[in-house]
This record gives sequence, structure tokens and C-alpha cells, in this order.
Amino acid sequence: MKRLIFILSAMLGTTALQAQDISLDSCQSWARQNHPLLKQAGVIDDLSAIKQKSIASVNLPQIDLTGRVTYQSDVTRIPISLPVPVKEMSKDQYKLYIDVKQKLYDFGLNKNRKVVEEADRKISQQQNETDLYKIRETVNALYFQSLTLQENKRILNLKKQMLEERVAVLSSAVKHGMTLPNELDNLKAEFILTEQQLTEANAGQQTSSELLSLITGKKISIVTQFALPVISSDNNRINRPELKLFSLQQEKLDRSRKLLANSRQPYAYAFGQAGYGRPGLNMLNNNFDDWYMVGMGISWNLWDGNKTKHDKAALQKQKGLIDIQRENFERAINISATQQRNEIDKFGKLIGMDLQLVTLKEQIAKRSASAFDNGTLTSADYIRDLNASLQAKASLEIHKIQKVQAMVNLQTILGE
Repeated sequence: MKRLIFILSAMLGTTALQAQDISLDSCQSWARQNHPLLKQAGVIDDLSAIKQKSIASVNLPQIDLTGRVTYQSDVTRIPISLPVPVKEMSKDQYKLYIDVKQKLYDFGLNKNRKVVEEADRKISQQQNETDLYKIRETVNALYFQSLTLQENKRILNLKKQMLEERVAVLSSAVKHGMTLPNELDNLKAEFILTEQQLTEANAGQQTSSELLSLITGKKISIVTQFALPVISSDNNRINRPELKLFSLQQEKLDRSRKLLANSRQPYAYAFGQAGYGRPGLNMLNNNFDDWYMVGMGISWNLWDGNKTKHDKAALQKQKGLIDIQRENFERAINISATQQRNEIDKFGKLIGMDLQLVTLKEQIAKRSASAFDNGTLTSADYIRDLNASLQAKASLEIHKIQKVQAMVNLQTILGE
């Protein structure tokens, strides 16, 4: 028995050393770095930079080249007789000219367009962060599934080792006619059943490990040891990326409202034209001639049919919708957080009872093992008590894992 205790202690010690091979934080970090959405962040910035350049180009001179050929039914005539005959204007006319227009001042309209575009960029980036955050739930589920299977395998290996030692002792007893073969067969049958359970656990861990490998981009196998996360605090404050997204959306609506106000302001511009055609600026000259014209102008939309007023009202309604969405989101988060806190409390109570059960079941299993070794207990009764003891240990460890999982889920829900 001392030898058995020594072997179990060595095995548990080795497991504790290997438990630091991988952590939940590492898996979360790897999953984020490996996610295709992370590459999208750079594309969003590049796209916004192009749009900003497009907006800025409005302040550059606008140059148009225009060509026209017309034929008209009548032309300008001088309705008086002159001493010198005046040649009648041609009805076919030709124009080719360059038109240059430069905006001088727009009362901040273009500046506010840039501000709105920057708000769009921030919203796109935050939406990307929100989508990236959702992968945390998948990683949590796979990690704790692997951790649970790891603990199940540890308990099953412990049972397997105990059965091996009992089979070795009982084989000798059967060989010398000290006990019936049925007792040995019962132990061997239980050993095979334990092997089957280990096979199922290995298959489950293989699946979860392969899925984690795909998500994280790291090589994770069934021999990888998963560390139980250490949770330090329970923060009640919601810090989800969705909340920042709601704030950015409202900020954009405020910027858009200001842009609408600027769109009704007047703007000043300079212009110039230079061309060649018939007639030129002198309408009495029927020959081809070159010409140019320069000047300044102002444009002011005095009335737009209340379009701006309606657009502002629509923006205000959109802000109201975002407020409702935020309220609904926070309500859902609080409901989920309450559920997880109740789960944490439940598992805490179960762990307290598990500790008592483990003590009692271990004592029963030890007495059964002693009685079985002395031939006063059947193998079936020994297996029953052994299973009950190991099941109590398994329940204790699984409840510990489930409590930590509930704490991690709570942090994920709140955005920690």
C-alpha cells in the first residue's frame, strides 16, 4: 500500500509540473493573433486613408475640358443700317475651352466631412474588435472541455493503476487456489471497462485539441497539459467592446448633424475659363478667336425644401434607437452575469459537500480494499466501493473546474 501511495504521489506531482504547459490566456492571445479579422484592421485604416484623400481633393482646383459644336436657327443682327456693311454671324458655332474652379472657403464643410469619415473608421475598427471578442467564448468552451477531459483521464488512470495492482495480487491467489477465478475476472472486466472510458476520453480530447489548434494556429495535442486559470476578482462593471461601439455610433451621428448644418452655409470660389472657337467673346467677330475669363463667385443654398430639417430629425431618431440597443444589450449582459454568479455560488456549495464525500468514500474504499485483500469481500463489492470513491474525487475536481469556468464566463460576459 505504501508503494501505491508513493506511485500516486509521484504521478500527481508530475501532473502539477506539466500543468503549466498551456494557459487559457495564451490560447486567447493566440486565437486573436490567428484570426483573419485581425488582418482586416489594417485594411480598414488603408480604406479610410484613401477616403480622406478623396475628401481633401475637393479643395484642389477642379479642371474641366469642354467642346461644343452647335447650329442655330438664327443669329444676332444689328437692326440698323450702317455705312460699312457688317458680315452676318455664322449659324454654325464652335467652342473648345478649359474651365478651372477653385473653392476658396466653405465654412468648415470639408473639415467636418473628414471628421465624419474618421468616425466611420473608428466604428469599423470597433465593430471588428467586437467580432474578434466573440471568439473568446469558443476558446473558453474548448479549453475547459479539454481541462475536464484531462481530469477525467487522470482519475481513470488512477483507477486503472489500482486495478492493475489488485489483478496482480489476485492472479497469484487464483494460481495457488486461494480464491475463485470469478473474482479475478470481475477485476479484469472492470479494467477493460476503464480502458474503454479512457479511449472515449482520449477521443474527446483529440477533437477539442484539434479544434483549438485550428483556432489558435498552435500545435496542441492530447498530451498537452492545460492549467486551471486563477481568477482574482469579480468585477460588476460592464466593459464590453459593444458599449464603446454604441458610443462611437452616437458620436458619428452628432458629427453628421453638424455636417448637415455646414452643408447649408455659403461657400466662395474662384474660377477661370480659357478657350478657342467661333465666335469668341466678341460676338460681332465672326472669325475663330481665343479668349479667357476669370472671376470669383459665391453659392448659398437658401432653401432646400426642409430636407436638412428632416435629415436632422432622422439622425435624432437614430440616436434614440442606439440608446434602446444599448439598454437592451446591458440588460442581456446583466441577466447572463446573474446566471453565472448563481452558478459560481452553486459550485462553491457543491465543492464543500464534495470534500466531505471524498473523505467518507476514501475511508470506505480503504476498508473495502483491506477486506478484499483478506478474502472477506467480493470483487464486485470492492469495485463498487472503489468506483464510488473515485467518482467522489472526480466530482470534486470537475466541480472545481466548473466553478472556475463559471468565473471565466462571468469575466467574458462583463468584458474583463
